Amino acid sequence: MLSIKKSILPLVLFLGLFAFGFCTIGAGLCYSARMKEKTCSAVAEGRVIEYRKNSYIGQKRRFTPVVEYQVGNEIFAGETNVWYSSRTFEIGEYVMIGYNPTNPEEFYIKSYDLNILTRMGIVFLVIGGGILAITVTVLILDKNRMDKEKKKTIQTGIIVGGIVLFIFVVFAALAGLKNTLCVSGVMGLFALFGRFHNKRMEKKG
Repeated sequence: MLSIKKSILPLVLFLGLFAFGFCTIGAGLCYSARMKEKTCSAVAEGRVIEYRKNSYIGQKRRFTPVVEYQVGNEIFAGETNVWYSSRTFEIGEYVMIGYNPTNPEEFYIKSYDLNILTRMGIVFLVIGGGILAITVTVLILDKNRMDKEKKKTIQTGIIVGGIVLFIFVVFAALAGLKNTLCVSGVMGLFALFGRFHNKRMEKKG
């Protein structure tokens, strides 16, 4: 039977709950996208007639397009539950939608809405898997017979690395991969400059 030291038990429980939570959310988003595609099986052409804004999320506004489309002799207009960081479509632009034949008011924009939900779901699953991997690694190190200080240093490095990865993935999901890579590049150059400067000062000292 696996025994866990009391000193790391809170950490293991904390990481385990986080991993379970993120994996559950990720699986839920992917499942929701799949069910939406299955339920909204009918196809129609819609036209973007306006945008609606929500309150600020971080420092950005989010937008959702209002789409007008016709089913039979009836015209519908509504918005999806997916928010965009910018006005992805032009006003008056035609888009393909999938709608529910038994409830035409339920719809999604093809090639966009479900992709976003699925991508977000994968992000959460990756984060949950990463946290789970960190938890397992911490447990393995805890059972390994090595110097306590060295073990503690490795565990701390793994946790810090996991936190950095978490921040990177979340930022990429919110700001986009291109912006994230730009920010990461600048921070990496700044870190290299700081390291070079410290080595230079040590040599002078």
